Amino acid sequence: MKLRRLWICLLLAGCGSSKPAPVSPTPAAAAEDPPAKSEPAPAPVEEAAAPAAPPATKTLFERLGGTPAITAVADEFVNRTTADPRIKYRFFNTDPVNLKRLLTEFVSQATGGPVTYTGRDMVTSHAGMDLVDDEFTALVEDLVGALDKFHVPDREKGELIGALGPLKPQIVVAPGKLKPVPDATFAKATALVPRLKDKEASDLLGAAITAGKRGQRSFAEQLFSRAEIIVGPQQLASVSEVFREGAPPRVHSALKTMKDTAPQPTTAVGSSDSDDPKRKAGGGMLHGTLQLQGKPIGGLGLVMLWPKGAKAKITKRSAKFRVIEQRNKTFAPHVMAVPVGSTVAFPNFDSIYHNVFSLSQQRFDLGMYKSGDMRQMVFDKPGIIRLGCNIHANMSAYLIVVDAPHYAVADQDGAFSFQSLKPGKYKVQAWSERSAEPLITELTVKAGDNETTVDLKGGAAQGPSEDKFGAAR
Repeated sequence: MKLRRLWICLLLAGCGSSKPAPVSPTPAAAAEDPPAKSEPAPAPVEEAAAPAAPPATKTLFERLGGTPAITAVADEFVNRTTADPRIKYRFFNTDPVNLKRLLTEFVSQATGGPVTYTGRDMVTSHAGMDLVDDEFTALVEDLVGALDKFHVPDREKGELIGALGPLKPQIVVAPGKLKPVPDATFAKATALVPRLKDKEASDLLGAAITAGKRGQRSFAEQLFSRAEIIVGPQQLASVSEVFREGAPPRVHSALKTMKDTAPQPTTAVGSSDSDDPKRKAGGGMLHGTLQLQGKPIGGLGLVMLWPKGAKAKITKRSAKFRVIEQRNKTFAPHVMAVPVGSTVAFPNFDSIYHNVFSLSQQRFDLGMYKSGDMRQMVFDKPGIIRLGCNIHANMSAYLIVVDAPHYAVADQDGAFSFQSLKPGKYKVQAWSERSAEPLITELTVKAGDNETTVDLKGGAAQGPSEDKFGAAR
C-alpha cells in the first residue's frame, strides 16, 4: 500500500501543495517518406526554422507549490502530531518552531528546491529513539491528514514518497531489537494510573506503561520521569523500580538554580598548574604530545604524573568546584579533570529538558530537568567517568577524577605541558577518548625544558554512548 511508505516523514518530513501547472507534451519529430526515384528532385526551399524548445519540466518542489505550500503542510503536520495522544509524547522536548523550519528545509531540498537542509542526518536525529510500527502508523495518518487538507494531488504524493523512501532503515528500530515485556510486570503501575489525581501525570504513566510493554525501556523511563516531575517522586515510589531496574541509582536531591553567565570552554579543562597558581617553581618543565599508534590523536586526552622514589613527596591537590554545562545539546567542556573530592555542577542552559547519567565506576542518574536548573555531585574516587544524556544519544563528555599530584589535559593535537616539576623519575598514566584503557609508563624529567611523545593504543567504542540501561543506541 502506497500510504504505508509514508513512514519516512516520521519526525523530519512534510510537504506542500498546489495544483500542478499543466506541462505541454514534448512534440514528436515527424518522419518523412523518401521521394520516389521516378520523381524529379524537389526544388530547393528555404530551410524551416528549428522547432521551439519544449517547456522545461518543473521540479517537484515547484509543482508542490514551493516554500509557502511546503511550509503550510509542515505546520499542519507538526500541529497534528503534537496533539495526537498516540505520538505527541515524542515531541514534548522539541521546539515546534524549529521543527517546522527543519521540516520545510528537509522536504524542500529533497524535492529539488533551492534550499539547504541545516539539521542533523537521520541516523543522528533518531539515535536511541526506538520508534516502532504503532508510532509509525500514527505519524502516517497525521501526515495523510495534513496532505489531504491541502489537496495534494496523487502524482505529487507519489513522487514525494519516492524521493524520501530510502531513509526508513535509518529511523525505525531494527526488527528484533526490542524485547516485549509481559503485561503482568506493569500490573501495579497500571492499577496506579486511575488513582493519580493529576490528569497529565496519569496519562504519562499510562504512556510509560505502553512503552515499557513494547520494550522501549529508555523512552518509558523518560515518560515516568515526567510524571514524577509533576506529582513528585514520593507518589510514584512504589512503582519506580519497574521503570528503573538496571539503571544507575537515581539522585533525588533538591534541584538548584544557576544563573547563565559565560559559556564553559567546549573542549578540555583541568591542570594541576592552573589549579595551584601559587605553586613553587620545580626546576623542570615538560612539553609533550600524545599520539595514537604513531598517528595524530584525533581527540582530547589527559596525562597524569606521580614522582617515584623513596624520597618522593606526593602533593595532594585541593578539591575544587567545577561546572559541566549542557548547552546546544552538548556537554561543555567535553573533557574535564578534577582532583578527588571535587564537586561538579551540571546546569542545563538549553530551552529543553536534559539528563545526566553515568555507567562508570561512580554510577548515577541525576534525572531530567529544565533550563536554569542543576544538580551537583561530589566525586570522591579516582577514575574516568563517561557522562551521557539519556534523552539525547549523541551527547557525551568525560570527567576524570585524579589523585595524581600533577595532571594536564591534552588538546586535539595531543599537546600537553607541565610548567613546574622537580627533576626526577615519574610514573606516567596517559589516556585519550579514543583509548579503551590508559597507558602506564615512566619518564625522567631533567632540570630545564624536557620533551616527550607518548604513544597510546585505541580501542574505545565510537558513536553514541549506551543508554542508562546499557543498551546500544
